[in-house]
Amino acid sequence: MEKDSPRLYLINMAKKQRDGRIFLDYLRNDRLSTAVAVLSPRGRPGATVSMPLPWAKVRKGLDPKAYTMRTAPALCAKIAAWPGYDEAGQPLAPAIKKLGAR
Repeated sequence: MEKDSPRLYLINMAKKQRDGRIFLDYLRNDRLSTAVAVLSPRGRPGATVSMPLPWAKVRKGLDPKAYTMRTAPALCAKIAAWPGYDEAGQPLAPAIKKLGAR
């Protein structure tokens, strides 16, 4: 993705180099790496929550500390971060069968 669209993506972790681009964290793509799932509280003071947000809410001045275990339920009731997500589900059986055929 970075090679195809370097103005949109980069793989360098330095925040100062991102400048409006999306960081592709390929370093987490191994068995021992972890990531925080959506709506998971983080093990940090304040119990901030990994919050799904629509792009319209992501802007300069966004304070990640505003999303905590206490504020997340009310915020989730107000936003639809992934409209249509539930309807996009598909059965896994055909994919599993296809993988087993290899």
